[in-house]
Amino acid sequence: MPFDWSLALRFLHLFFAFTYVGSLIVAEWNSRAARTSNDWRERALLFRIVFTSTNVAGLGGLLMLGILGNVLSVMLGYRMGADAWIRWVNGLWLVAVLVMAFVNIPGGAALARIARQTAEAGEGAAPPAEFASTFLRWRLANVAQSILYMALLALMVFRWKG
Repeated sequence: MPFDWSLALRFLHLFFAFTYVGSLIVAEWNSRAARTSNDWRERALLFRIVFTSTNVAGLGGLLMLGILGNVLSVMLGYRMGADAWIRWVNGLWLVAVLVMAFVNIPGGAALARIARQTAEAGEGAAPPAEFASTFLRWRLANVAQSILYMALLALMVFRWKG
């Protein structure tokens, strides 16, 4: 029996989908824990986990998800010219990559840096004024990622022929 490349690509496509969504969940719950903590050293650790998860599993998984998804769609006979849902998936995927690369990752790095600097400043040190705006920007980007993955999931499950 010959090796079924489409089955292997489906497996990897699903694996990277779980990786991407898992990174969003890790980021969400660690940021929630960081918000409830009064210890800036703990916050620094939690925001470092957010940054690492977003950077490695989030962006890496998202990039591989799109690349493998496009290869798989060609192997399964879908064509961008004939299947409008693939154009929508690629457009939303590109938006997700841009938000991840230019908002989520820099925001996570900034939050980890701010928390570390505040922890190093000592007990009772107030966070810089930029903390609240940085956190809000990062939080909105994480919510946007969640909306984007739900839209991508809906398009993948309920695809239509153009």
